[in-house]
Amino acid sequence: MGWLGATLCSVALIVAGGLVLSSIAVNRYLQASTSVMHRGDASDVGPTPAPAELASIDHVVANVNGMPGVATASCAIETATPSPASPAPSTAPTATSTGSATFSYNVSVIMNPSATPGQAADVVFSMTKQLQNSRVNLELSSPAGDGHAASVVDYRHAFDAPVEHSTVAAVSQAVAAATAVPGVKSVQVTVPYTWNLASGDLNVAFAAPDTHQTEALKDALKRTALSGVEWSTSH
Repeated sequence: MGWLGATLCSVALIVAGGLVLSSIAVNRYLQASTSVMHRGDASDVGPTPAPAELASIDHVVANVNGMPGVATASCAIETATPSPASPAPSTAPTATSTGSATFSYNVSVIMNPSATPGQAADVVFSMTKQLQNSRVNLELSSPAGDGHAASVVDYRHAFDAPVEHSTVAAVSQAVAAATAVPGVKSVQVTVPYTWNLASGDLNVAFAAPDTHQTEALKDALKRTALSGVEWSTSH
């Protein structure tokens, strides 16, 4: 089974405690996913999910692959051994535990550069309707295109219950507003399982330091889901 073009989840092992998934370096993610196909036998990768659940995830990813604006969609299973020194917060959903290890389904969707905010929202909303599974994460990447910068929206364990289309669309429109600001190079947003965006969930990279760009970004986000959310900045 080849990885490219496939929608079946692949299995990967992470030795360090906790889940590790790049949110910006899409190329590194693709390379890591490809390398999974060259791992050793199944005994090397730890616990795996139930076949029925895996088939359900694969079906959703296959559907997403055919949606308008989507360039590619894939899934990988990240397996990790939690660190005793860093237990997961009791108030947040956690990955499934099997023995001493945990796993999550990490879905990666890359949109076409010409995809609209509405098409990006449709991808997320489709997943919220089909999946009620807190183990699912989504990394939704949009390359830079005409009139907008690149963006990555990382939905962390945000699919445990259905979400209103208006909520999903509001996040998509806020990201689009941020990426349309002149001088913005890239935008990264982390959507937590609560869907409540807060300070620390937004990172904006500017092409160059400019106070006018900062003010323009604040103004662009005033009437969006990112209104009042403080952001970290990189160049």
